[in-house]
Amino acid sequence: TMKAVKVIRLLRLLKLARVFRASRVIHRIETSASISYGRIDLLKFFVILVVITHWLANLWALTLQLVEEGDGVPRWIDAFTEQEQSIRAKTKDSPWKLYLTCLYFTTYTITSVGYGDIGPVNIVERVICTVIIIISGISWAIVLGQVCGIVANLNSSEQAFRRTMDELNHMMQDRVMPEGLRQRLRSFFLSNKAAQRRAGQNHILASMSPGLQGEVVMEINRKWIASVSFLNQIMVEAQSSDLGSLFTAFVVDVSQQLRPAVHAQSEAFGGPQE
Repeated sequence: TMKAVKVIRLLRLLKLARVFRASRVIHRIETSASISYGRIDLLKFFVILVVITHWLANLWALTLQLVEEGDGVPRWIDAFTEQEQSIRAKTKDSPWKLYLTCLYFTTYTITSVGYGDIGPVNIVERVICTVIIIISGISWAIVLGQVCGIVANLNSSEQAFRRTMDELNHMMQDRVMPEGLRQRLRSFFLSNKAAQRRAGQNHILASMSPGLQGEVVMEINRKWIASVSFLNQIMVEAQSSDLGSLFTAFVVDVSQQLRPAVHAQSEAFGGPQE
């Protein structure tokens, strides 16, 4: 009866699963911290793995309560008796040493290392160990698969650039282009890597409200606006004039209509067709 009561009390730990519903905390982190969702997911899966490992360690320690020392049944902790003859604080008598030992067992079980120095020696321990192995295998497979996918997509712009370079090399090889032209093309794409990345960010700007678009455009183009005397004078007058909002709106409209263009070295441009 006491064993059944202990198991029922253990099930109350499932209430801790409510921590995964802390959406408000996650929303605050997303708003205040400039961190990618990939890194947030990595942190989330790491925390989940730590929590699962902790729960399984406590489940493995529970076997010592289900099969007590006076029952006359061998237990997994009996293997430490000979090893700790000269040690005052035995593992079975020290909560911290017992927890670290159980954590050590569940850690190498989850990661499929399996040293084998700790293992079940009675039917209760075998049943619980089977449950631990099933949970560990499923959890490790899910976390490992998700983490690999997240890591592969952490730097999507770099991956897109590399795909573009691979397609360029394949195209040049398929079209049998001369070596000089190939080098010029590679040099062009490598030199304008940042410009290509920023051009791909235009869809983010287009999804903003008109007011936010104006603020972002002014912040992005502030450096070159200050370099153009005409536009810079308008901005100076906007700060002291009653029509300042109209002047600012004019500069915003001008900067939104401009599009960056990249040219290769020694390339002629600015002809009638442009």
